[in-house]
Amino acid sequence: MLEVYSKNQTIPATSGLVPFTSQALKKGCTAELTGTNTVQLNKCGVYEIIFEAEYLASAAGNIVIQMLKNGVAQPQAIRTVTGAATTESKSVSISTLVQVKDNNSCKCCDAPTTIQFVNTGVEIVGDSNVVVTKIC
Repeated sequence: MLEVYSKNQTIPATSGLVPFTSQALKKGCTAELTGTNTVQLNKCGVYEIIFEAEYLASAAGNIVIQMLKNGVAQPQAIRTVTGAATTESKSVSISTLVQVKDNNSCKCCDAPTTIQFVNTGVEIVGDSNVVVTKIC
């Protein structure tokens, strides 16, 4: 289990990775923060990923956050807040499952698998939190 977060971070428009600057909880070695923007899943199984954030747009437009798995955008894990203004913060949440599969051809696990969150909308400033729990 892992919980990481950041406070008052600026995330650039269109391709800025969401940073995680602090660790609130780490139990075991199944998930860990590597660098400042990558969560690494180290064991085969299914993980629950819960992302929560509160952002203020630096310019009027859409706030768009999407989860990447091994660098590939995940279509089930994207959230868009349309018409965000510079005067009101907006909540963004993503809840999804990620499977780290067994690779039967080599009798090994496809770990590590990496998870990142990317801003593809306007520049934003705010707080981000992600909790990762291995459920089976």
